[in-house]
Amino acid sequence: MEINNLGLLNSLSLIVNAGKSDNIEYVLAQYILKNLYRISSVSITEITEECFTSISAIRRFCEQLGYDNFSKLKSSVTKLVFPSNLRYRDIEEYSNYQSHIKSLINDMIIDIDEHFNFEKISFLCQLLHKDVNIVFLCANNTSGTIAKFQQELMFASKVTHVISNSFTKNNVLKSFNAEDIIITVSASGKFAELSLEFVKSLKGHKFLITGNRDQSLKSAYEDVFYISKNSISNDYLSIYGKYGITYILDLLSMQYIFLYS
Repeated sequence: MEINNLGLLNSLSLIVNAGKSDNIEYVLAQYILKNLYRISSVSITEITEECFTSISAIRRFCEQLGYDNFSKLKSSVTKLVFPSNLRYRDIEEYSNYQSHIKSLINDMIIDIDEHFNFEKISFLCQLLHKDVNIVFLCANNTSGTIAKFQQELMFASKVTHVISNSFTKNNVLKSFNAEDIIITVSASGKFAELSLEFVKSLKGHKFLITGNRDQSLKSAYEDVFYISKNSISNDYLSIYGKYGITYILDLLSMQYIFLYS
């Protein structure tokens, strides 16, 4: 799987959300999203005919998203990591879902508090306060939470970057120098794993927030901040990814605003 796969939904969503319906990028993004369920059978000829465009325009669109051609973009869709692992939810057990989730969230908060402690939060606040460029790297499923965190820091006059799509094409990362800071957020570690070699190639000080204790992930980072006593690479309901990261960033933003606003 390519690293850009983990940001493809964000890339397409950003184009659609811009609302420029007279733009060929909008038309192509909308068509792909509407046909995700059968994208493996969609041919480039079909797209040129249905979207009234050319093969060269489609190629440029794919390159914009970080893919060499439509074939590579198409093959990546079947491997996407979607925001919620809905296939693991038993609809027949819906009546028990609320109490089950509440129990898991309570256990998760206790776990996080024991390992992502005040000292780690303070250290991250000090990093964020440095007068350098700061980027948060994340996949589709974490980007909304980090974007809210980004906005909260603005109340303390701190501007950061959140990169969650077209990673290899990003101009901010290309302009980084040795003093800038990159913080990868990957609760399950899947994004950290797939982005490992890419992160190694970047300039700057690099840190990782994760629940995955695979020691190989350390090779790209100066420090790793674990959010659980266990390795949670199989967080199949995304309890840590969906609720845990939100909790951690809330603690971090409040501490930062208290210290520096």
